[in-house]
Amino acid sequence: MTGVIIGRFMPPHIGHQYLIDFAREIVDTLYVFVCTLETEPIPGDLRYRWVRSLAPDARVIHITEEIPEARRDAAGATDIWASSIGDAVDESIDYVFASEQYGFDLARALSAQFFPVDPDRRNIPVSASLIREDPYGHWRFIPPVVRPYFVRHLVLIDENRLSRTLADEFETVVVHPYREFWRLTWNEYGGKRGADTLEEEQIERGERAAIEALSRQANMILIHDIRDASGLARIPSIDLIVARHIHVEAIQAFFDSSEGTERSVPLILQPDTVRADEIRRLLLEIYEEN
Repeated sequence: MTGVIIGRFMPPHIGHQYLIDFAREIVDTLYVFVCTLETEPIPGDLRYRWVRSLAPDARVIHITEEIPEARRDAAGATDIWASSIGDAVDESIDYVFASEQYGFDLARALSAQFFPVDPDRRNIPVSASLIREDPYGHWRFIPPVVRPYFVRHLVLIDENRLSRTLADEFETVVVHPYREFWRLTWNEYGGKRGADTLEEEQIERGERAAIEALSRQANMILIHDIRDASGLARIPSIDLIVARHIHVEAIQAFFDSSEGTERSVPLILQPDTVRADEIRRLLLEIYEEN
């Protein structure tokens, strides 16, 4: 048996995950069509990769063809979708899975059976548009693989104790310097066992891997605990920096030398008096402005 899911997934959320998991229990082969346009606010290739991660056992197909007549509310759109599915799939479709009424029409066009899944969204009360409007108000509905796109990056320079305090306040996680972790681990355990040390390039990969992995675990805000301004280079998107005055020149030099910096980054220079609620307000305001 075969089934199909079609959508924009902008972004995919746990309602989509439920839809995919439901369908996989029904059919042997599941096709998921990710339909994107270049003008949409979230890049299509990124959405395609997200869905592939959420549906590793499905056949995920990226449709990028610009077809104005295929808007969901346009007359004849269903036939266009059915034609695109027929062009991409070399076997008949038995079931169409969706949470919206278009599923009846698409199933008819494909000579398939429609399987509605949570049409009232009672189990998972969210939509992609709601997440785009307020990702932090709907954070629990965003899958871990999607969270790095929305997470805010708070950088603390040489403020290890404060990073732990704020992590408790925000109920989130901290990226500590992987280099320090490796040296401590090797000195304590590895050296005694005659283990090889990691090469410099491997340590750098470890630094970046820690950021990517913890971005998926963060609760809206990811805290970066770094020792000096040189650590800023590996952080993908800096939203707010907390540091003491001595670091200001080094921070400014980093941004002056960085290509593609489109906006200024707020800097808090009195970490001893900083409050968690003030930081949270600043970070969420940054999202609203951008």
